[in-house]
Amino acid sequence: MAPGSLPSTERRARYYTDVATAFARWNRRDDCIRALLAAEHHAPEETHARPAVKSLVSGLLLSGRTTMELRGLAARVGVLA
Repeated sequence: MAPGSLPSTERRARYYTDVATAFARWNRRDDCIRALLAAEHHAPEETHARPAVKSLVSGLLLSGRTTMELRGLAARVGVLA
């Protein structure tokens, strides 16, 4: 299914969040971050408020190298001061 065919921005954001979770489980870190950024692009308020996103971003911060993109996302979702 193409994310653009989903009926709302919130559903598109949820789609990308679910994709990010799958990428994280497959240890595809860069793909995971790209999917999270796509979710944020479609519905930032929705993405920033989701506990699952906060948990995923926290795990990414602890498990490997951090990029400026990841640090920025972490700050925006409230897991990095």
